[in-house]
Amino acid sequence: MKFGKKLAVALAVAALGLAIVGCGGEQKKAEAPKAEKGKWIVAINATFPPFESIDKKDATKFVGVDIDIANYLANKMNKTVEFQDMKFASLVPTLQAGRANIIISGISPTKKRQEVIDFSKPYYFPQNALICKKGANFNSLESLAGKKAGASLGTTYAKVLGSTKKIQVVELNNTPLVVQDILAGRLEAGLFDAAQAVEFIKQNEGKLEMHTIKSDVGMDDVFAIGVKKGDKDLPEINKHLTEMRKNGELHKILAKHLGEEATKQYEATAYQLEIAKQ
Repeated sequence: MKFGKKLAVALAVAALGLAIVGCGGEQKKAEAPKAEKGKWIVAINATFPPFESIDKKDATKFVGVDIDIANYLANKMNKTVEFQDMKFASLVPTLQAGRANIIISGISPTKKRQEVIDFSKPYYFPQNALICKKGANFNSLESLAGKKAGASLGTTYAKVLGSTKKIQVVELNNTPLVVQDILAGRLEAGLFDAAQAVEFIKQNEGKLEMHTIKSDVGMDDVFAIGVKKGDKDLPEINKHLTEMRKNGELHKILAKHLGEEATKQYEATAYQLEIAKQ
């Protein structure tokens, strides 16, 4: 689920985070069993654009969909926010240990995780998207019948392409290679996570287009906010997440990071899912 960013920047920020942990009274409060009243320590793994990543202009700041959602909720609930970047595997243990108040980092409420922490209602329902050359308009699996389309080797995306039995599926070692083959004309299209597809469109502005397609989504796929078991803030978090979708604030955040067209495509497919109506 996670895809990365430049290693040097990530290591530099990680080192900065470790330095902060090792000093000062402020951090001691965060490490106490109960975090400081009126303040949220927000645990993230900032290697997942466009949801959370290190700001390219300022390596001390974080940007992304999840960052904006956390700030919006904190503002509504009269909280100040401090983001702590860490390995994805450390998110749940950090929350359990009381060194963070919430997790918002493209994390899914799997059964195993639900055994040890609580989750908000889902706020994002990942979709798949086809990428093709600008103007090719391959907007469905059916439109690729008899064509060559690619995906990462051994992924569910390759299985989805192969499920129609009419597409010539090409599996490559990674998603950038799929994009390269589309640009070179060796593939007509490729299947990706829609959020990742947005990043590839940005990187190749004017050369590619994407089309979100309806995907099967379960609780192991959705994104939700993690909190400690029995956290009293959870009902209010859920209330504001519901309001954000109704009042258009969530749309604004998604459009800011995904783009207006990609957001409309996402909403048209994701919000029709039964899991999104719960």
